[in-house]
Amino acid sequence: MKFGIRRPRLVEEDQLEAARWYDSQQPGLGDDFLDESERVISALADNALLYSVRFADVRCVRLRRFKRYGVFYVIHGEEIVLLAIHHGARDSRWLAERRKQIG
Repeated sequence: MKFGIRRPRLVEEDQLEAARWYDSQQPGLGDDFLDESERVISALADNALLYSVRFADVRCVRLRRFKRYGVFYVIHGEEIVLLAIHHGARDSRWLAERRKQIG
C-alpha cells in the first residue's frame, strides 16, 4: 500500500529551522539535512507501517545521518500526516500539543 503524505506548514518550519541551525554550524550542512529529511519523508509513502508507535498513535522514524532527529507522524486511513521534525534532546511533551493542533 502506498500512502499519501500531508505536510502541514508547521512541519516545514521545523525542517527549515533545523536546516538553518546546521548551516550556521557548517555551510552546506543545512542542505544535507534537508536532503536527508526529504528522503526519509518520501520513503514513508512505502514504509510507514514499519516504524513503531511512540505514544498514542504517533510514530517516528529517525534520520540516519542526523541521528538525534526524528520525523513524527500519524496514519489516517491511506494518508500519512506529518506532525514534526523533532530533535531528540528537546522536551517531547510539546508533541502531544502539536498532535492536537494538526490532528
